[in-house]
Amino acid sequence: MKNIKLIMLLCIGVLFIASKSYGQANAFINVLPSNSGIVSVGATIDIIVTIGNTGPISTIPQAKLRPIFQVPASVTFLPNAQQVGLPAGWTILSNTGSQLRLCNSADPIPVTTSRTIILKVKGVTAAPAQSFSGNINFGNGTNCGPGTSVAGDFTTDNAATSTIQVVAPVTLNLNVFIEGYWDGTSAMLPVLANQGQPNPTTDCDSITVELHQTIAPYGTLYSTVAVLHTDGTATAVFSPSTTLGNYYIVIKHRSSIQTWSANPVLIATHTTYDFTTDANQAFGSNQIEVEPNIWAIYSGDIDQNGGIDNSDFSVWEADANDFLAGYLASDLDGLGSSDNADFSIWESNSNNFVGAIIP
Repeated sequence: MKNIKLIMLLCIGVLFIASKSYGQANAFINVLPSNSGIVSVGATIDIIVTIGNTGPISTIPQAKLRPIFQVPASVTFLPNAQQVGLPAGWTILSNTGSQLRLCNSADPIPVTTSRTIILKVKGVTAAPAQSFSGNINFGNGTNCGPGTSVAGDFTTDNAATSTIQVVAPVTLNLNVFIEGYWDGTSAMLPVLANQGQPNPTTDCDSITVELHQTIAPYGTLYSTVAVLHTDGTATAVFSPSTTLGNYYIVIKHRSSIQTWSANPVLIATHTTYDFTTDANQAFGSNQIEVEPNIWAIYSGDIDQNGGIDNSDFSVWEADANDFLAGYLASDLDGLGSSDNADFSIWESNSNNFVGAIIP
């Protein structure tokens, strides 16, 4: 009997020592950027935060965690309204752009439970990989004011670091004119404004710019959308993960023939290509001269099937018969409605069997 009592006392002692050694709750934090921590200037990236409780006994009360995150000057936290990746019950206490503090205001964290938080930062200036951090501080358990640690917490996992790198995006500066939108003198019309869109009159229309393989099957490797201005300029911005090298440049527009660069172009961090100076700037010299020595891509491929044909006429005819106006691919002259002037553009190019010419 004495031996049994002794064993029980020993067990109780071990449990007591264990509870004192291993604690009641233990907060931990981890931070990890998306996209391997690489973001371009002006773009956003997610910081993925994991924060939780490894226990082994007690729940971490609400309003008890006050983690703070600090980022280098090369990036900035987006404003609070754009920080939409917080779990229910979490709030932002402060956000200076370089430093952001949260609180689990109404979200107690049970044992062996964690929360995932997504914080958004924006690239500001190009910089090599730099450290950022997340550190757990503790609240008072009532209103997120400063307080003391939870009983038994290990400080070794109350902080975490990772790196973030800001790079200049890959930019392609283009000169492109669209036949039907030519204003007859020196530029293109403000088509988006003419078609009822809330764009400034310096904007003509949007185009899709693609970078294609230089060997068969000449597939699309990168794609972006750019605003084509009335003066024919456009800046296509590709993500920093774009591999620099040789590509065909392909211009696509909602009512025009897709047009390829005459040859592969070496794409560096900053590259310029001008389609407008000569027909032979396009593959197969597939452009039309709208003014002496000024060249444009063909208009009339309303259904985007690669040719200007009867199927495009059918779309134009239906829109014109219904007296439609607004944002229409059939509005080939960009004046805001589908009418006989658009038909004339289609008819001329259809009669000349205009179509895409690709490698």
